[in-house]
Amino acid sequence: MTTSNMSRREKQQHTRSSLLKAAGKVFCRSGLEGASVDQVAQAAGYTKGAFYANFKSKEELFLVMLDERFARELERIDAALAGSGEPHTEARAAAADFIHFAGDEDWPRLYFQFVAHAARDDEFRQELATRQQAMREKLAETFARWKQGVDQDGHPPLPMEEVAAMICCMADGFLVDRMIEPGLSDELYEKMVDVFLRGLEALGSEAAIRTPFGRRPADSG
Repeated sequence: MTTSNMSRREKQQHTRSSLLKAAGKVFCRSGLEGASVDQVAQAAGYTKGAFYANFKSKEELFLVMLDERFARELERIDAALAGSGEPHTEARAAAADFIHFAGDEDWPRLYFQFVAHAARDDEFRQELATRQQAMREKLAETFARWKQGVDQDGHPPLPMEEVAAMICCMADGFLVDRMIEPGLSDELYEKMVDVFLRGLEALGSEAAIRTPFGRRPADSG
């Protein structure tokens, strides 16, 4: 469909999508501070006016990019952790899928440039932190559902919010190191997740042994 055949709403959506796609390329090349609204608009084939009709600033545009990316990632993780297979196999497959999804050419470089910007701009940092926290909360819900699906009688040895935070820290660390050393194998992250999961299982087993009837202290009453 050409733009001449689009409705007004479809044209607006097309303009917005084009600006987001162009911004990713421009920000990766020039960084947030180095890139201008003019550069983003020109790269998308629009005017500065078209940019400001959709976004009030470069920061807002990135936060929209982040929201859309996180939403897609949560959908993918929720589907990957269906709880229908062997837990370790399913977890490693989900880890491999994450690296394939998150490790595209532009996203890691783009994401960590904005993390660096957040370290220098407190208002932007708070916006980014809010989204990170919301992402971890939803991940914790997904992990809790998956845990119940694969081990209905088990109790997590740590709060799922902490498990989600640890998984995110491992993922961020791996993606940073792979930007520095592109030769790092994707299988390394799969192994990290597998070792982490086995460690959680060991903690859970130890807690069950130490408490009467296999119950955690918090469950007794």
